[in-house]
Amino acid sequence: MKKLVLALSVIALIVSSCGKKELEEKIITQQKLQDSIQAVLQAKDSEIESLFQELNAIEESLSEVTSKYGTVSKLKDNTKEVSKDTRQRITSQIQDINEILSANKQKLANLNSKIKKDDGKNKELNSFIEKLQTRITEQEAQIQALTAELQEKKIVIENLNKNIDNLSKQNQVKDQQILQIEAEKNSAYYIIGTKKELLADGIINSTGGFLGIGKKTKVDSDSDLSKYTKIDIRKVNEIPLTEAKIKILTTHPSTSYEFKGDVKKPSSIEIKNAQQFWGKSRFLVILLD
Repeated sequence: MKKLVLALSVIALIVSSCGKKELEEKIITQQKLQDSIQAVLQAKDSEIESLFQELNAIEESLSEVTSKYGTVSKLKDNTKEVSKDTRQRITSQIQDINEILSANKQKLANLNSKIKKDDGKNKELNSFIEKLQTRITEQEAQIQALTAELQEKKIVIENLNKNIDNLSKQNQVKDQQILQIEAEKNSAYYIIGTKKELLADGIINSTGGFLGIGKKTKVDSDSDLSKYTKIDIRKVNEIPLTEAKIKILTTHPSTSYEFKGDVKKPSSIEIKNAQQFWGKSRFLVILLD
């Protein structure tokens, strides 16, 4: 009997020990989970606090815009005749305002993209951003109206207008240069003619042979560009022919094009792969037999 009691006691002790260990493990796991949740919440709170700090900074800069707007209004109303110095001060203030508003719009756009990741769950944050966006829109309208009034009153903001005009002209020149470069990069030239015509135009020359026998016809590398038809390879993928026997004198991969109509007397040449076709030569010389 004593042995039975002793055995039961040992079993109870083992069970108790196992249960205690399992309970401790559960407690540790629970604590880790709570710590993890707490860390996530703290990070989230820190992120939201950072966003509000950025928004507060934007709000302060908008107050600065209001102040500068008031300064410009006073300057224009002080005297009927506006001195050169006053014009410069007005110009400077308006430039500052435009730069602040532009920077704030960019900052708000960045903040918007950040909170969209959270599906806009923070209503207070969304409300703050909407309020600032409204203020920026209103201030932009005020500045536009004020600028129009200054121009109407002949208070010419020379430097501002000059800077804007110069910037616009520079951009136009730059855009034109880019277009020209792109056009040249995508330009190609072709010409179609009889041997007599191509020789006369200096497109080809015949060399070698003896007493006119065995001469080879080659494309002249110094031929006159004005004799060719210039095309944009991005737009032109088919070149009309005269339905006569032809021979292509320049080098173009056979897989990059195909003839339309009668194979022996094609009506056109279709360029299937422009980059391949014009890769080795930007000139296409077709000899009519």
